[in-house]
Amino acid sequence: MQEIFSILMKLMQEHSCVIIPNLGGFVMNAKSAAVDYASSCFMPPSKELLFNEHLVHNDGLLAHAMMQERNISFEEATDLIAKAVASVRAALDSKGFFKVGTYGSFVATERGCTFHQAEMRVEDSSSFGLREFYFPLLDNEPVLSEAKSQPKSKRSFPNFMVAGVAALVALCFFSQPVSDGRHVDTANFTPMHLSEVVLPQKSYYLVLDKFTESEAAKGYADSLSGEMDDSLATFEVLRVENEYLLVTRAVKSVEEARNLRQSMATVLPDSLMARSFVFGMYR
Repeated sequence: MQEIFSILMKLMQEHSCVIIPNLGGFVMNAKSAAVDYASSCFMPPSKELLFNEHLVHNDGLLAHAMMQERNISFEEATDLIAKAVASVRAALDSKGFFKVGTYGSFVATERGCTFHQAEMRVEDSSSFGLREFYFPLLDNEPVLSEAKSQPKSKRSFPNFMVAGVAALVALCFFSQPVSDGRHVDTANFTPMHLSEVVLPQKSYYLVLDKFTESEAAKGYADSLSGEMDDSLATFEVLRVENEYLLVTRAVKSVEEARNLRQSMATVLPDSLMARSFVFGMYR
């Protein structure tokens, strides 16, 4: 019977049912992956061997396989199977069970004959190579977080002082001249506002424009002189750091510079007067 069962297990790799005539049929049942929470064991998909004693019809599958295995005739293979079944029946009647090597045992019950499969693994081709593994579950323990107090700096400044410093920096930024290359504009909150730098200096000038080269400043001054009265057409070019300022004649106070700006506004372009501002310096 051990030999017959070896051939039967090979057939079960390709067939879902193999019948041993006059004994019963074996059916391969697919088992899905499972987990044993008690042991934390994960088991891959597999197959289990089921026995049905009511499947006794001889389909010739087992006899044909034995015929090829032992190179004998079909009648001889059928006779060998019948003798093996007779020995199993005799053992069940006398002992109540018949062991089939490492595959399991036939057991006689009140309802007939059953088969108890041994602890063996029947490979599933779809999950070939997979093995069971253990993965213990982690304990779900609450994590208590402790709030750590941050030490306060001894040199912390009040919020209103920080806001005051930020406002002062923003005011200084918007009041600085913005250069566009050839002209000077003054960025401010109020458009076309006359920005003044009042310093305790001896001479004050009305700055009309700003240049990067002295020749350009002088040429522009000559073009303005031809369009103005001689009493007003007095221009100078002052160098301040790396820039050249086109200015009017020097006056003694800021008020005189403002009056001069009003008198020149009637003859000079509005765009030029919009860029003008009062500038004071020592000569």
